[in-house]
Amino acid sequence: MRMEKRRVSRVLAAMLRAKAFMLDYAYLVTLGAALTVIAASALFTWQMRQEDVQAAANAPEIAQETAKPLPTPGPTSSPLPTLAPLNALSVAHLGGTRVRPVSGAVLREGDPTVPILWEALACYQPHAGLDLAGAAGEDVLCAADGSVSLAVRDELWGWRVEVEQTDGQRARYCGLATCLVTAGQNVTRGQPLGLLLDAVPCEAELGAHLHLELSQDGAWRDARALLPQADL
Repeated sequence: MRMEKRRVSRVLAAMLRAKAFMLDYAYLVTLGAALTVIAASALFTWQMRQEDVQAAANAPEIAQETAKPLPTPGPTSSPLPTLAPLNALSVAHLGGTRVRPVSGAVLREGDPTVPILWEALACYQPHAGLDLAGAAGEDVLCAADGSVSLAVRDELWGWRVEVEQTDGQRARYCGLATCLVTAGQNVTRGQPLGLLLDAVPCEAELGAHLHLELSQDGAWRDARALLPQADL
């Protein structure tokens, strides 16, 4: 009888040790899995940061968003920026005091009070700009003398360049694939601002074109005023 009790006691003790081992093993497995997940998350975050740093290093320079005011001319200074040499294409586009930014015809006019369908965005909203047809890779020329107040790239418009013109109006050029100017830089009519995209993302249904806007003191102006007199 005593021998039987001892055997039972030994079996129970062995079972308790096995249970304790299994609990310890399960804890270690769970801990190892948690550490693996943490390590994998840290590695993924590090890789994403490295990719962001590499992408930032390879991206073209993006100028500051903050518009810089035009310098106040002194009593003897000229209000016009220093003229830059014009290439053959620029000279061909000259007309009066304005230059046609791209070569193509008007695709769509603007009216900030009338909503229209933006097919690429699948929504209705006003169209305040003037869409001019062009060829992908074509030079986008500055229509009038002024100073670059903004040069920035975004997913909807590609590169956007804003020029504070010497006549007090602000021209916005949207749909550039590359940008050749920076904020604060003086520009002259006919000077290339960048190259035209093959399609503006938010107006992709129109193909390669320039979206041109004009304003003064925050109020909308008809961008047709930027075209040479012969095009009006």
